[in-house]
Amino acid sequence: HGDERVASLLLVVFSVGIGAGSLLCEVLSRRQVEIGLVPLGAIGMTVFAVDLYFASSGLAAPAAPWGVAGFLAQPAHWRIMLDLALMALSAGLYSVPMYALIQLRAPKSHRARIIAANNILNALFMIASSLLAGAMLSAGFSIAEVFLATGLANALVAGYIFLLVPEYLL
Repeated sequence: HGDERVASLLLVVFSVGIGAGSLLCEVLSRRQVEIGLVPLGAIGMTVFAVDLYFASSGLAAPAAPWGVAGFLAQPAHWRIMLDLALMALSAGLYSVPMYALIQLRAPKSHRARIIAANNILNALFMIASSLLAGAMLSAGFSIAEVFLATGLANALVAGYIFLLVPEYLL
């Protein structure tokens, strides 16, 4: 229920979280490809997406959209920003080792094509997920419920991936 400046603030919080997660990944992996951070990132994304649902589902809508000052004056909104930042930090812990693993294991002769194919698949999944989120919102789901569904779907997919490739859990 915020105005465009609140949306910008939340984008900044998310961006800083991704950057912090990426830097933390470098520190924790000691400049090695450490795929053991992937499950940690997946768990964090799930936990903080689900908590984002609980943090935001009970909030009452204001009479007018929140400005940044009004938004920050509400203690409940700090929890939302913390969840968003920690979810983004977890995404950095998840994605950096995955990209590093792709670069490490791809044959040099095919590396550029494999990275390009990965980027295309990522874009397709982003489009599909935005269409699914739009469909959920059109069907009457709240934004908080979209975060809950995303967190639960992330848990299912991560669990499936870790069953297929148990190397991540080492």
